[in-house]
Amino acid sequence: MFGNRKVGSGHSGAETPELVLPRREGMRPQFSPEPSRPSRDVASPVWGKPKEQDNMANEPRTLMVGREINLRGEIGHCDRLVVHGRAEVTLTDCGSVEIAETGLLGGTAEVQQADVRGRFEGTLQVRGRLVIRSGGRVSGRISYAEIEIEAGGRLDGEITSIETQLVASAAE
Repeated sequence: MFGNRKVGSGHSGAETPELVLPRREGMRPQFSPEPSRPSRDVASPVWGKPKEQDNMANEPRTLMVGREINLRGEIGHCDRLVVHGRAEVTLTDCGSVEIAETGLLGGTAEVQQADVRGRFEGTLQVRGRLVIRSGGRVSGRISYAEIEIEAGGRLDGEITSIETQLVASAAE
């Protein structure tokens, strides 16, 4: 089996055999950079379907900006945005926005519904219901189909009401 042997010279003067395995043509190397087992992303009898895929398929596309986080940029195609920190964004095609007491959302936002407990500053278009909770502050160019303002909530700026019929026909 180990017929090929090299004899090396040791430091102690004694000869120590060094084993060398014969290499056959077309033989796959023993250690390859590619895994020989199936990937976890592929359903197989060994691995099965990943649980992460099952859970994520049922979850809405949610982005959360945590406390003491500053975010600046563009956000699109999210089902839900939750802001606990600060975000200066251009937000398009978003289902709902929730601004917590500690949150500040600024910039331009086009959403289906908004729930504001913190602050919004900028241009906000709400195709559905805008809810301003007690302590919530919304300022800038605001348009909405429906509005609810709790006692202690504040709305300042250029305010426009969108006709509900126009919103429903634009969505179709």
